[in-house]
Amino acid sequence: MHGTERTASRRRTRRLAAGLVGALAVLAAVPAPAWAATWSPIQVVSEEGWSGLDQPFVAVDRQGDSLLAWAGCDNNASSCNDQVQAQLVSVDGTAGPVQTLSPLGPSAFWPKVASDDDGDSAVVWTQDGLVAGRRVSASGELGPLQMIATWYGASPAVAVDPSGLALVTWTEIRDGTYTTKARYFGADSSLGPELTLGVGVDQPVVGIDRTGTAVVAWTESYERVVARRVRPEGVGPLRVIAGRATDVRYASISLAVDRDGDAVISYRWSKAGEPPRLRVRHLSQTDTLGGVLSVSPAAHELSLFDELAGDQDGDAVLTWGRWTPDGTQVFARSISSTGVLGTVTRLGVGDWPKITLDDDGDGLVTWQAPSPDFSTTQVHARTIGSDGTVGADETITPDGRYAQPASSPTGRFSVIWQKASYEYDIRARYGQ
Repeated sequence: MHGTERTASRRRTRRLAAGLVGALAVLAAVPAPAWAATWSPIQVVSEEGWSGLDQPFVAVDRQGDSLLAWAGCDNNASSCNDQVQAQLVSVDGTAGPVQTLSPLGPSAFWPKVASDDDGDSAVVWTQDGLVAGRRVSASGELGPLQMIATWYGASPAVAVDPSGLALVTWTEIRDGTYTTKARYFGADSSLGPELTLGVGVDQPVVGIDRTGTAVVAWTESYERVVARRVRPEGVGPLRVIAGRATDVRYASISLAVDRDGDAVISYRWSKAGEPPRLRVRHLSQTDTLGGVLSVSPAAHELSLFDELAGDQDGDAVLTWGRWTPDGTQVFARSISSTGVLGTVTRLGVGDWPKITLDDDGDGLVTWQAPSPDFSTTQVHARTIGSDGTVGADETITPDGRYAQPASSPTGRFSVIWQKASYEYDIRARYGQ
């Protein structure tokens, strides 16, 4: 069941506050999931003879069309310089041509993509120590290459408002000083002035609500978690999400913004002598702070990876990896818009969890896990229903890593990954 019928059904049962269904050991005892994704065949995205770099990315517009982006190199060339490439795939699965966005010569890495309602997109990446980007229209027309950062920059992120105006964020590194920066990137490829948001160091993250107001969050020298609202007319005051404390450090910021501008911000809290914890705090559209929520159990020894996603009503799900004597395992927990925590749910063996939710809270978690013979890694996934149900463990690909999912407003999923074995090409699959 999917589409209008499923949307109506899930809205009647919608609260994520009911939580995820519990640990994997008891999944067999709970009712069957209300829905499960049906997947397309695996598609090779990168061109023949090209290798792909890790961490490809994908964005889906409100019609269900996808823009895939990745970095890779031509194995037949005299030197393998990574270039950013992209491909449009329509909601019916029709793939457009692969287009090269970055020039040959400068090394380009780790693109990020965001799309507006109609499929006009912004792609940004790191290129020879600077932040570069191009606009890609819904029809595949490329805008000019733009150097967005005027000084050494790292860790770019991008979000696009419903009208097509993009906001790019990054960390500037100058003379040993780290600064969080932002810049508007118009649908016509125009650039606004560089905006200095504050002291930086960790990767800034950005989200935009349906009114066009952005929230940017980051850590100040790992000592505080802070956020600002950014609008075309100006930058809002700095908000402290987590303050300085003795022997406490913060990292791994993740962010979700709902349709009205209410934000939920997750971060990793570490104190000398204690295990790291994942914490969450809500920031309302009026900049009122909610209480601090400890999401990961104290007994969990966290791996390096976690991610948060939210829906348009302000509910969210946080995923993370946990080190155990039997290997790394992936967990998830729901967080309602009112701050109610769901059950801690074990999803499976592996790490590198990524998550996407549609407008109403149905979603998909992907992660990578060792193959049965440990010769390669696989990409696994579970669907998550807005009523808290969890789908069966599915193998998206038997040979893959660094998967990234994205969802349309009604739950059409696109997943892109790098093949784990040679030639390390880029592949994708679509589900609904």
